[in-house]
Amino acid sequence: MMRKAPKSYAAIYDAIFSRIAQGQYRPIHRIGITTLAQSLGVSTTPVREALRQLAGRDLVVERHREGFYLAPLNARAIISLYTAHELWMDRALQLHPASGYRAGRPRSLWRLFDNRASTTGDAAIISIRRYVDDRLAVLRRHEATILGDMGERAQLFADALTRDDPAMARDISHAFHARCRNVAGQLANAFEGQGNVPRI
Repeated sequence: MMRKAPKSYAAIYDAIFSRIAQGQYRPIHRIGITTLAQSLGVSTTPVREALRQLAGRDLVVERHREGFYLAPLNARAIISLYTAHELWMDRALQLHPASGYRAGRPRSLWRLFDNRASTTGDAAIISIRRYVDDRLAVLRRHEATILGDMGERAQLFADALTRDDPAMARDISHAFHARCRNVAGQLANAFEGQGNVPRI
């Protein structure tokens, strides 16, 4: 009988991060290490280490003698995160304008944002992107529900990049981030699990 190759630490981390981003946990519910390890088919040690790394990125919190919980996000924190994201997006577009983007159907606005940061080659921007994107990842599905026009925004941003128009790309980015800040309270409520939030 052939043994399954053990999962890499990166695969375990990604699987846990994916579950968090998909909303499988709420801030008030403890993340069961044993249950999580069993569902991933691994021991508790790499799961605990991955959760500690996620705690270092402020996605989860470790409470002494209690375990790990999803880190809370209130409206004020959400506003700060979108503001930080907007600032590095501006910097990314200044350092590496829209040139070089190939036309096509954009996969998502967030993927386009990530691409702009990566193309700068600037370690600080790339590092900030990872941190801020990780923190905001738990809101992605709520953004889609509340804003409702993410595909349209992605297409507009992609069109601006295709036309080598960084000013237009910045305007689209600013409008998106402003709208997200305006609905921060709704995003916080949806994240905390306080029922379905209507689209605005």
